[in-house]
Amino acid sequence: MRRSLLVAFALSAALASWFASRPLSELLGLERRDVSPPDALVEPPRARPLTPVRVTESLARPTAPELLLSGVTEPARTVILRAELSGRVLETPVAQGARVEAGAPIVRLDPRERPERVRELEARLAQRELEFEAASRLGARGFQAETRVAEARAALEEARARLKEARAELERSVVRAPFAGRLERRLVEVGDFVEVGREVAVLVEPRPFLIVARAPESRVHELAAGLSGSARLADGRVLEGRLRFVARRAEDATRTFRVELEIPDPPEDLAAGVTARLAIRLPEVPAHRLPASALVLDDAGRIGVRLVDEEDRVRFAPVVVLRAEGGMLWLSGLPERARVITTGQGFVGEGERVLVRPEPPARTDGSAA
Repeated sequence: MRRSLLVAFALSAALASWFASRPLSELLGLERRDVSPPDALVEPPRARPLTPVRVTESLARPTAPELLLSGVTEPARTVILRAELSGRVLETPVAQGARVEAGAPIVRLDPRERPERVRELEARLAQRELEFEAASRLGARGFQAETRVAEARAALEEARARLKEARAELERSVVRAPFAGRLERRLVEVGDFVEVGREVAVLVEPRPFLIVARAPESRVHELAAGLSGSARLADGRVLEGRLRFVARRAEDATRTFRVELEIPDPPEDLAAGVTARLAIRLPEVPAHRLPASALVLDDAGRIGVRLVDEEDRVRFAPVVVLRAEGGMLWLSGLPERARVITTGQGFVGEGERVLVRPEPPARTDGSAA
């Protein structure tokens, strides 16, 4: 019996050693198999489809950019006429709003005793002329001393000076137009008493007329006298002219610079103070004419367009809007030749490869095909 126990113990130990040396998958009857499908059944990863975009081939052309400013009409010359003598107004021969020629009387003041003073000095001048003539003849014959001749000449010159002064004072009793223009306002009436220096009338020169605007300090360096421009009035009329003045000192309150566009032949009914939209044509630069819908903003907030390079990849290009024509814009900042995305630019990003489709040609009626 003892021998059978030893045999059973030996068999148990051998069995345990065999189980420990075999993997569990083999003990359970499981075999490791390659479950991968055959190579013929494996599908390659699908490539992302390219985004289609419309692209136009644009060529830069010389164009004159425009600087747009808001302005108002203003006479080229306005003068406030003042009384040079004190006195009562006797006559106002020109109606307010009427045109006058240079030298025309605007207001006549009471001359009082001035005409009589002029006549008196005229008579005295005639007397001094006779005295000097007689003294000169006697002096030439030796019957008159040279000092007497000199005294007669001095008296004559004094009489001439006094007469000239009296005539000028009499002339100052009439306020005259210094140039041809329009009597904008008459500030006195017959019977008014005016003192020296009082305003009596406002005279404006109707030609030329000015469109006055203020240019920002960031753009004033682009302006110079002689540049052409146009002004669109509030009633729709367009006037052509040239810059005659660009200030080089900013106004303290606004930090802007005064700009004057001269209109050489304005319409007769053009009034001062009318609102105008001023467009100043700057020197020509190369620019592209593209639809306004092509503009986009980049992440930094810059305005520009999206281009396509030789590898059909998207690139952003910042631009400057020079001027507008309806729905089209003239843009600078692009290369001479540019492939510009005009449709689909909002669905693509920087560096992305796209499917380029050319922009269809325009029809004869101006619409896209």
